[in-house]
Amino acid sequence: MRSAALTLAGLLTFLSACDAPKDDGFGTPKPVKDDGMVHKPQPLPEAPPDWASALAIAPAFNQADGTLTVTLKIKEGFHAYGPGEEVSKPVALALKDGTPWQLDGAVAIPPGKKKDLGALGTSVILEGDVVVTAKLKGGPGAVEAVLEAQVCTDKACDRPRKHPITIPAT
Repeated sequence: MRSAALTLAGLLTFLSACDAPKDDGFGTPKPVKDDGMVHKPQPLPEAPPDWASALAIAPAFNQADGTLTVTLKIKEGFHAYGPGEEVSKPVALALKDGTPWQLDGAVAIPPGKKKDLGALGTSVILEGDVVVTAKLKGGPGAVEAVLEAQVCTDKACDRPRKHPITIPAT
């Protein structure tokens, strides 16, 4: 019985010590507003860009005058890079090895426009429908070429990609 009394006395001493406010040197605590929030709401993350639908390519070949025309249809919110770009990969068009056709002069790519991309720097970009042309000589046979392009948004870039182009002989 004496053991139970000592245990009860010890418990009462402990509880009375816990109820008394204690000055621990940190001062009076600031009142906490309880608005029910556990944490500050965070904005939802943006969905990653859909690189697969960012660029469509429409090639055409006029055999009568030997003009190869490749139209890049760049989706709104995306851009590719034009001639003079120094950081990213600019658009380029080349004929595949072994094709019966040869370039007859330089490939014509629009000059693009300079755009400040913030932390990424200033770039020469192409937006919307971009028409790339090249005069060809030689033939006959299918025209086989490769269009190289890197597509980006203002915040991210896809890796540079090679897009094969084949226009059957007519």
